[in-house]
Amino acid sequence: MNRKRKLSHKILYVAYVATSIDGKIAKSGHSGTDWTSKEDWNFFQKSLSQMDAVIVGHNTYNIAKDRLKWRNTIVLTSKVDTPKQSGKIVFFNPEKLNLKKFLQNKNYKKVAVLGGSRVYDFCLCNKMLDKLYMTIEPYVFTSGVSMFLGNKFKKYKFSLQSVKKLNKKGTILLQYKNANSSHKN
Repeated sequence: MNRKRKLSHKILYVAYVATSIDGKIAKSGHSGTDWTSKEDWNFFQKSLSQMDAVIVGHNTYNIAKDRLKWRNTIVLTSKVDTPKQSGKIVFFNPEKLNLKKFLQNKNYKKVAVLGGSRVYDFCLCNKMLDKLYMTIEPYVFTSGVSMFLGNKFKKYKFSLQSVKKLNKKGTILLQYKNANSSHKN
């Protein structure tokens, strides 16, 4: 019997993060991004319109659930053993199941990684971060949530692809490519 094997495709994983000058992505684990510029918001929304799905953590989901319910959203959480779907939202435990395989089976080609820290960390450690768009807003929080947890020291190399000044206030958009990514885009 000659079975045709389904060819898997390479998913492009793109992280989006807004950060303060001192590298904080939020004031606390339950605060939003009301401090970011309209230029960043416009770039972010335009970019998301090109994505097949988004990955977020439970806190990010709770903050933005009204905006996320219209998108294919995977919420990473330890509170479920098997995927639980509610409309376009899937609650998924990456400790129990293979997230890459799940996304492959959904036939997604472009997936946005939207945070928080645990999600960025998980995606980086699991080779699910091909590109990174980082908007630096001209604020200093002095304390708050870092982009990555930093539980273990490991160095990941990225190469700067572009720098764009978004407004007169000093908001800057950086685009990086993961130096170890095999994705061509």
